[in-house]
Parts: sequence; structure tokens; C-alpha cells
Amino acid sequence: MSGGYYNYMYNRIEDEYVGRMYDSQLNAMMVDLCELLHDLEWWQSCDYSEETYRESVKKFKKKWFKQTKIDVQKQIESEFERTKSELLKEFEYLKDVENECNSK
Repeated sequence: MSGGYYNYMYNRIEDEYVGRMYDSQLNAMMVDLCELLHDLEWWQSCDYSEETYRESVKKFKKKWFKQTKIDVQKQIESEFERTKSELLKEFEYLKDVENECNSK
């Protein structure tokens, strides 16, 4: 048996949730999600290539995430702003160094 990187969690999720969501669309999504989790685990276990996993992600997102290009651009911009904010906090100490240099 292959996989194992995440202790076959996709199997446990499948056993616990697939067919038990009390909603046909959610049950279908859980089936697809478990397939995606399987491919993630097999990629991380070196049984699948990253390309195979990324193709599975693309297929899952196209089916379940009905996003527009504008939605994706907003998400990217938001992520850039979050990262920028984190980095500015991280380098906040440099203001003290700059003030020391300017006061000399």
C-alpha cells in the first residue's frame, strides 16, 4: 500500500463523512475532497508527482469553486497585503536603527 504521509487520513474522513452529510451536493463534494486528499498524501509520500496533485487541485477547484478572475485577483491582493503587513512588523526594529543614525 502506498501513501502514509498523513496516516491515511483521507480514508478516515471518507469513512466518517462520505454519505453522511444529509445533503447530496455535500456528499458529492466530500467524495471529491477525499480523492484530492488521497492525491495530496500520495504526492507527499512520493507515490505521485506534484504535477499529478496540482492537476487534481485544478480539477477540484474548477468544479467546486465558482470564482471569477476578479475574485482571484482580490484574493491575491489580500494575500500580498497580509504578507506585507507581517514583514513590516518583522522589520519594525529597523526604525530604531534609522533613528539612531539620523540623530548622530
